[in-house]
Formats: sequence, C-alpha cells, structure tokens
Amino acid sequence: MRGKKKIAILGWGLEGKWLHAYLCRNKNLELAVLDRKFDKDYLKNLGRFDVIYRSPGVPYNLPQIQKVKSKMSSLTKLFFERAKGKVAGITGSAGKTTTATLLHRILKAARRDVHLAGNIGKNPLALLPKLSGKSVTVLELSSFQLQDLDRSQGLAVVLDVYEEHLDKHKTSGEYLRAKENIARFQKRSDFIIYAGQNRRSKKIASRSPGKKIAVFASDGEKYETLLPGKANLKNIAAAVAAARLLGVRQGVIRKAIKTFRGLEHRLEYVRAVCGIKFYNDSKATNVGSAVAGLDAFKENKIVLAGGHNKNLSFRPYAKRLVKPDVSWVVLFGKARREIARELRRAKSTRFSSVSSLDRAVREARLRAKRGEIVILSPAAASFDAFKNYEERGEYFKKLVRRLK
Repeated sequence: MRGKKKIAILGWGLEGKWLHAYLCRNKNLELAVLDRKFDKDYLKNLGRFDVIYRSPGVPYNLPQIQKVKSKMSSLTKLFFERAKGKVAGITGSAGKTTTATLLHRILKAARRDVHLAGNIGKNPLALLPKLSGKSVTVLELSSFQLQDLDRSQGLAVVLDVYEEHLDKHKTSGEYLRAKENIARFQKRSDFIIYAGQNRRSKKIASRSPGKKIAVFASDGEKYETLLPGKANLKNIAAAVAAARLLGVRQGVIRKAIKTFRGLEHRLEYVRAVCGIKFYNDSKATNVGSAVAGLDAFKENKIVLAGGHNKNLSFRPYAKRLVKPDVSWVVLFGKARREIARELRRAKSTRFSSVSSLDRAVREARLRAKRGEIVILSPAAASFDAFKNYEERGEYFKKLVRRLK
C-alpha cells in the first residue's frame, strides 16, 4: 500500500494557516509546518517532501528553495488549479485593495456571483466549494504571490507600479519580473488593463499576448465619487474597465462608484480639530503611494512620515516634501534619520524629528494652522513599532481622537 504524500507548509503566517486548514482534511497527506519561529534550520532537508507550499513571507530566491523549486507550490497556485469560473487578478504597488473592493462592489450591484479574496486578507481556498462556472473571483495579488506562478488570469489589472519591497526582493528588476507573471502566461483571447501613464505598468502589460487596455485618471473623472485624489481616479478607471469587460452596464457602475466611501487607512478622514483636518494614510508604505496621497489634497499640509524602511530610496519623497504645499514634516520611527538626510540634501529646514508616533501627532497638532490638514503618510512599513499598517493606522486614529 502506498504511503501518505509528504507535504511541507513553509511559513506559519496567515496563508500557512489557511493552507493547513484546507489540506488537513485530506487523510492521504502527511503535513509538516516549517517556520523560523519553531526552528532556525527550518529550510534544511526540504528534498524529503513531495510538495512544498511556500508562504509569501518566505523569499522565493533563497538557495535552499531554488534547489527544490520543482516541488514548490503555493496557496495561489492551488487556488488556480481548483477554481471554477472567471478570475480577475489585480496587482500594483498601490491601490490594489481599493480597486479590488470597488470592482467587487460593482459586480455585486450587478447581481453577479462575485467573490473577493487574496492579498486583501481573505482566504481564496475557502471560496472553492462556493464557485461555479458563472462565478467571478476578484483576486488581489502581491509580488510574492505572483513570483512563482506559471499561469495568468484571463482578466488582469496592473495599477501604478513603483519601487517596492526591496527588503525581500534582491533588486527592483526582480520585483518587476515577479509582477510580470500576471501577464506573461495570458492567451491572445485574454485582456490586461494597465495604468497608461506608468512606465513599469506599461512594461508589464507588454509581456501579455492578450488585448491591452490603457486607463488614465481622466477616465475616472467621468464618475461622481467620494474618493479623494488623482490616484483614486486611476483606481476607478481600472475598476470600470474591468467591470465593462465583464458585461456590467454603465448605470450600475455609476451608482456603485457614487456610494463607495473607500477603505480604512487609505486617505481615511479621521476628524477635524479647531479647523484642522486629520487623515490616516497608513497604507502608504512606499514612496509612490505616499506621494500620490499628498497629491490628493490641495490644502497646505503637515506630514507625518517614517517607520521601517524596506530598502527603498527616500529621495523622491523628499523632493515632494519640499514643495510649497507642505508647511512642515514631522519624522518619526526608525527611518526618520534616513528621511531627514534626504530632506537636508533637498535643502529643506521645514522638518523636525521625534521618536514615536505619539510625539509626532502632538507636534503636528501644535504646528498646524486652521485650514491645514495633517496626514499620516509614512512612505515606510510599520514593523519598527507596530504589527502591520492597520495597527499603526488604528493607533494614529486613537491619538487623533484624544486631541483637544
């Protein structure tokens, strides 16, 4: 009698736990969970397993993984192997969750059998029993989920792509090549929607043999929306293009966009204090999305920037921070010295540096004038002081609600 198939799950984060919950129901599988938290030598002897499921937090290009990459799989690969219906894959460096959620909202309004999952924090494997040939799954995909994929979706969306995740990817070229897998394996009958003014997005789209559709902020201007900023107009344009390809009528699209209020931690209005409005953009964990967030507002602004640097250059952010509409910058967290160095290089003296987000909020309140806005726009990850950007955003909102 043939023995059980030996399966390794690399990484005991969210995806690892989802995989384990799904695979453990199969009595013919022998599961092992491997994680640095349990064993610093967790990558030793991977060759003894029949299939190895890599979680996104485990770098794909590690030598131990490359030796056994013929055995490698992932939750995303498993989903594509077993999913029924259509999949709309969405990637980019900023705007993925907003665009995916808006597209899901539009398809719901059109009474379609639609599901939302992926990097947004919802388990795709839990959807498998619910899917039929008429289903549409809107799937948010990170570079880590795309990196080892060998298939592309029939409908792909590529939003603005910036330099990002260089703490995990060796180079910006590796990051871009990972993103290209959303396009590389498409067929001629497939569609790829891309941000027309972003050269990296255009390059990714060029890898697809399918039909290419460029979208621009001006396309989003045709719709009444509660979402602020040019970046959100691009997100709207991408969601509209995808919805139209999926057969949704224009009237349904307009109504869904008009009532969509956006998501937490993405240019989220918190409250006004003495005529000063406070906004939470904690999700702006890279320079490109942080710049887009600042560009969303015409008012003069006090900017709170800093956190954990993902090996990104802050020079482009410093160039944006020295523009006249930024009246002051309060730097906080581990990356504050790096940003300060770039601001000095850009000849700026309109900044101060504090050790924590608490102190940054207090200083911003003291410096801000009536009619200005205060925006948390970190341009960095949260891992120096918080579990994730959500926890940082929630803490910021808590601090702002205490202000008098």
